[in-house]
Amino acid sequence: LEALQHTDESLTAVLTGMDNAVTSDFIAMDIRRALHYLGEITGEITTEDLLDHIFSKFCIGK
Repeated sequence: LEALQHTDESLTAVLTGMDNAVTSDFIAMDIRRALHYLGEITGEITTEDLLDHIFSKFCIGK
């Protein structure tokens, strides 16, 4: 339950950062943190592949 709560907090920080034009470096840190906690839940962490996919689709912080 704690990992799920941390995931939610991290994803909320991502959305808040995007709404407030926070640089992509800081948003990426929150995404990595969310992925870490999701990995605790699922037993799998694939941060680099997912971040590459996310940033290839969106222009964040430019």
